[in-house]
Amino acid sequence: MIKIEPYLATDSTQVRALLRHQDELMPYEAFCAEEKLFGSGLCFWQHWLPCRYHLAPAIYVAKENGIVLGLISVTSLGKANTCWRINHLVVHPNHRGCGLAQKLMQYIFALFGSQGVSHFVMEIHYQNSGAMALLGGLGFRRAAHVMHYQMPSDRGEVNNSQEEAIFRWAKVEDQGALYQLFQDSLPSDLRTVYSYKVEDFVIESSPNDWSANSIKQLIKRKNWYWVAHNSERNVLTAAIKVSTHRAGDFHVDFIIHPGWQHLAKEAVSYAMQAIERLKMKGMIIAKSYDYQAVAGEVLEELGWQKQGEFLLMVKEHWLRAKKRSLKLDTTVTLPGIAKPAINMPYQQHK
Repeated sequence: MIKIEPYLATDSTQVRALLRHQDELMPYEAFCAEEKLFGSGLCFWQHWLPCRYHLAPAIYVAKENGIVLGLISVTSLGKANTCWRINHLVVHPNHRGCGLAQKLMQYIFALFGSQGVSHFVMEIHYQNSGAMALLGGLGFRRAAHVMHYQMPSDRGEVNNSQEEAIFRWAKVEDQGALYQLFQDSLPSDLRTVYSYKVEDFVIESSPNDWSANSIKQLIKRKNWYWVAHNSERNVLTAAIKVSTHRAGDFHVDFIIHPGWQHLAKEAVSYAMQAIERLKMKGMIIAKSYDYQAVAGEVLEELGWQKQGEFLLMVKEHWLRAKKRSLKLDTTVTLPGIAKPAINMPYQQHK
């Protein structure tokens, strides 16, 4: 009998072997999450707590006689804990086609949906017809088209141009404006899916210089921002977010207000200059969404290499409220209706 249970540290060897059977292209974040995946086996105690208290990715495995046949891992996106991303969904090739992946997904929906999680998201390769059929049958829909680009190795020389005056390090007081920029840049449906809060955009003080010590401090922070500020309207028109979990893996996101799409080239150029000045080495991946297609065009124009084409799939998971049955109370008596009065017209006799 196959059972689905929390991932433990004793399953790490089998899980490592199972992950080798990922024969489809995956988002770069999924590969970077594998390091956290193996460490989360030591946090087995979190599975008995509400999901809002989870410190590591929530991982569940399908076992038969102690052998791991499949796994699923999910991570919360934001402080609201209402949207979770599915990072891994892997089934051993010898057990595919028997509904095991569907059972793992349904297990997650039932477990996290009962705790208030309303949305699940997942990125899959656009040619992965099997995954699209599976997710479509489970109620997922296509929300966005995502392109992944890798920064070229030949980055050129850094030149101080007008981009220096347009973008700057984000300040602590920019937190509210940065949150509003993210909200404005998202389509209305994705804005509801992610349910971001102001607390999701924590900004720490900017480094004093562009030395190697600065990049070490930034890696410890996990993410940082460069922003473009419009002084006339006192709003942020664009932002560059860089996130990492270790040295050598960097993810760049360009957030541009719909009314300032012409800043896309300045944003990408500034990011390349800043990366060079900080001497960021390793894999540098940028994302481009179809609702901000200008950023993708600029990335290709400046020589960024296309790494993959994916679809962002979204599922709205709402629990159906139980309907209470209505029963007629026969003990209630209604008073009888009095006979209606008849109003006769008054006629005055002479």
